[in-house]
Amino acid sequence: MPDSFTVVTPQGASIVELFWLAMIPSALILAIVIGGIVVVLVRDRGGVNVPDPDPRQHGRALEITWTAIPLVLVIIFFGLSLRTMAVVNAEPEPALRVQVIGHQWWWEFRYPDLGIVTANELHVPTGVPVRLELLSADVIHSFWVPRFGWKKDAIPTRSNSLTVQVNEAGSYDGACTEYCGTQHAWMRITVVAQPQADLDAWVKAQQTPAPAPTSAQAQHGQQVFASSTCVNCHAVGGTNASARVGPDLSHVGSRATIGAGVADRSPDTLQRWIQNPQSMKPGVLMPGYAALSQDDLAALASYLDGLK
Repeated sequence: MPDSFTVVTPQGASIVELFWLAMIPSALILAIVIGGIVVVLVRDRGGVNVPDPDPRQHGRALEITWTAIPLVLVIIFFGLSLRTMAVVNAEPEPALRVQVIGHQWWWEFRYPDLGIVTANELHVPTGVPVRLELLSADVIHSFWVPRFGWKKDAIPTRSNSLTVQVNEAGSYDGACTEYCGTQHAWMRITVVAQPQADLDAWVKAQQTPAPAPTSAQAQHGQQVFASSTCVNCHAVGGTNASARVGPDLSHVGSRATIGAGVADRSPDTLQRWIQNPQSMKPGVLMPGYAALSQDDLAALASYLDGLK
């Protein structure tokens, strides 16, 4: 399970540190207040009438003390918050820029300096700053990867930036945390943080068009794809399909899931998705292709699965 306290970014570590610096004194103060209430309840449980204290018996020193303590705490936490904000909002020169575009209900990732467009799986290098430029194609979304330590909204007509440095290689799950419609819960994110050499290999593979299908079934699937309305919404590098309405499918066969995390990718799940996406993700903005024959569906799924 993703853990917001086991962070892999310096920005998240600063937020977690501030949380505990605020939580521990707050817990101590709460314990003192509750302890005082308990003492009074126990002491006066016999129902003895205790006269109200004379306000004149309270010294000015006590009043100053109870005013100064909260004031000092507020000043301290204000300073700590400014320090954390400086770490989180710092924008060093990024090693990589990625445009993160929220759609109903999937994520598009564009690498403008590398000429790469992909979906739902974000690849970043470890140990260097990456600037995520958050945009939305429709409604407000929120980009959240728990182990990054914080989140930020993707808002229509506005660009927000989130500069992050992932220090540990691995695969990290995330999600949209701003309700954005029927399938908000199935708008998942996978972030793959990898050493620069591994990222370079991934970049090279993404920049290279997927090889032409070799099996008869996959070749037939390519013909089905090219002659259907799939090309009105999707792009496949190296072909005439260049639409940008739905996810780019150029290397869909290399992704772990389909439908923004709704199912693991395999020829069987691809076939089910193509035939009736509403059965897997009700409300998804994709038509079904139940009119295709089983042979055509299997061929189309085989072709897409081969786009590595």
